[in-house]
Amino acid sequence: MNDVTGLRQVQATFADAEKMQDAVSRLSTSGFDRAEISLPSAAGADSALAAGSKPAFTEADARQARTLGASLAGTAAALAAAGVTIASGGAAAPAVAAAVAAGGAAGGGTFALHGAANGAEQQDRDVRAATGDLVLTVRVRTPALQSKAEAIMRAAGAADIKTIL
Repeated sequence: MNDVTGLRQVQATFADAEKMQDAVSRLSTSGFDRAEISLPSAAGADSALAAGSKPAFTEADARQARTLGASLAGTAAALAAAGVTIASGGAAAPAVAAAVAAGGAAGGGTFALHGAANGAEQQDRDVRAATGDLVLTVRVRTPALQSKAEAIMRAAGAADIKTIL
C-alpha cells in the first residue's frame, strides 16, 4: 500500500521563542530535514506551503554561523599575511604582524555583526510570539510523518496545530 498522499504542511503556533526552538531541535533529532522546517512570515502563515518562509534557525545555529564567519575572516587574514611574508623573503614581517592584528579585528567584527543580527531575529520572534504570530511549519509527505510532526510540536509546547493540504 502506498502511503504517499502528497505534500502537506503542519503548522504550529508557539507562545514563546524558546518552545519554538525546542520544537525545531526535537524535529531535527527525530529525522526531519531542516530544509522542511521553516518560519512563515506572519502574512503568509495560512497560505499553502507558506510563501515568504525562512529557515528556522536555533540559537545553536546562530552560534555556529558567528563562529564560522569569525574563523573565515581570521583565516583569510592569516593566509594573506603568510603570503606577503613569503613573497618578501621576511622583509615585510612588521607589516604582516599588523595585518594579522587587523585580521583578528576583522574576525571579531564579523562575530559582533552576526550577534547583532541574531539579536534582532530573536526580538522579532519574541514580538511575534506575544501577538500569537510565531508559527513553525514542517512540510511532510505522508500521514505518518504528519502525525509524528504534530506529536513532536505538541510535546514542545505548541499552542495550536493545524495541517494545510
